[in-house]
Formats: sequence, C-alpha cells, structure tokens
Amino acid sequence: MISVSLREAPGTVREWGEDFGLEFPLWLDPGGDSLAAFGVRGHPSTVLINRDGRIVGRVPGERNWGSPEARRLVEWLLEQGRGDDQSTR
Repeated sequence: MISVSLREAPGTVREWGEDFGLEFPLWLDPGGDSLAAFGVRGHPSTVLINRDGRIVGRVPGERNWGSPEARRLVEWLLEQGRGDDQSTR
C-alpha cells in the first residue's frame, strides 16, 4: 500500500502521515501526474493493483478499507487477476 499526495508540500505530507500513524510509503506528486497515470479523475481515489502490476479496480471517494466487506473485495480482485481496468464501485 502507498499513498500518493497530489500537489502538497513535503512537510504537509510528512505531518499528515505522522498524525495518522501511517507506516506505508507516502509518495509526492507535485504536478498531479498520477491522476492520468492511474486513470482517476479526482481524489480521494483508490487504485487496486494486483501482484502482476495490473490495475484491477478503481474506487472513487473515501471508503472504510478496514471493513470485512472491503477486505473481501480486495482479496477477490487480487485472486481474479483481472486486467480489464473496469471501475469498481
């Protein structure tokens, strides 16, 4: 898991990560290029990428990724290995 921060100052991103106790990488995207690279239109958005590096789902907006339902969805998508780049809602 990574977090991509769009157009934010490095210090702001670092503080945010510390405030939330995040232990995964926080990437900086000062130009907002990751939106097009990952095929999303805004943020927050989640892009699910399988072990082969293929996008298997896109989820716009905030979600509770700690819920049992979200965990089942992620596990199912990873198992499917879908490469059709379909949005998941």
